[in-house]
Amino acid sequence: MKKQTDSGYPVNFRNFKKLIDVIITFGAAYNPVKFSIKLENLKALFEKIKLSLKAVDKAARDMSAAQKMRQRVFYELEAFVTRIVGAVGSCDIMPGKVEKFESLVNKFRGNRATPEPSAPESPDAPEEPAARTNSTAQTSFDRKEDNFGELVTFLEGEPNYQTNEPDLTLEALQAMVSELEARNDAVSQTESAYSSALIARDKLFFALPDGLVPRTKAVKSYVQSAFKASSPEFKKVSGIPFRDQPKNKK
Repeated sequence: MKKQTDSGYPVNFRNFKKLIDVIITFGAAYNPVKFSIKLENLKALFEKIKLSLKAVDKAARDMSAAQKMRQRVFYELEAFVTRIVGAVGSCDIMPGKVEKFESLVNKFRGNRATPEPSAPESPDAPEEPAARTNSTAQTSFDRKEDNFGELVTFLEGEPNYQTNEPDLTLEALQAMVSELEARNDAVSQTESAYSSALIARDKLFFALPDGLVPRTKAVKSYVQSAFKASSPEFKKVSGIPFRDQPKNKK
């Protein structure tokens, strides 16, 4: 599994495994009534969390790949539009229409897509600032897509736009519009999947009453009652720390 930073999630995950290993050593003496803190159910939660962390890492990789691909396609679009301008200038298009086309080009270039950050290396990175940055980038890329579409729509209505370069034909330009839309959609979809994976992970870690952290508190309370606060058994489990959900995520 991808290495993650030592904020709440990996620390809690590792320490939860330590807690389970300690409980195993108690044998039949560990016999709580509460269903969620029975040993087999703690083990089941551990496996669910393991899968959830892997899902977050995969979603982060998918999002990063989609963002990088979109960035590459939109970066190349600037030079591509310059070639289209040259093609328009070489055609028998009325000066007034060329001027209108150039105004659309200026509009396109005035909404430069901002570089977007790749997915955080750790799912534990703060999401709120990143979300605002991604939202701004998304708006910029959407505008680029829309403004390029306006260029193509204009040329669709211009019968004198003719070119022998295969990638500058109307069919090729229309295909590029579809490509830009697909790249924006891919980023939107992977960002949504990443957000959903984070939500699912947080529920397993922190949700009441049966998330990881609430369960570990119940486990410690049970061990204290079953073995006494002064017992070596309670000292073993009480010494294993677990972090509550960060305040900015509550």
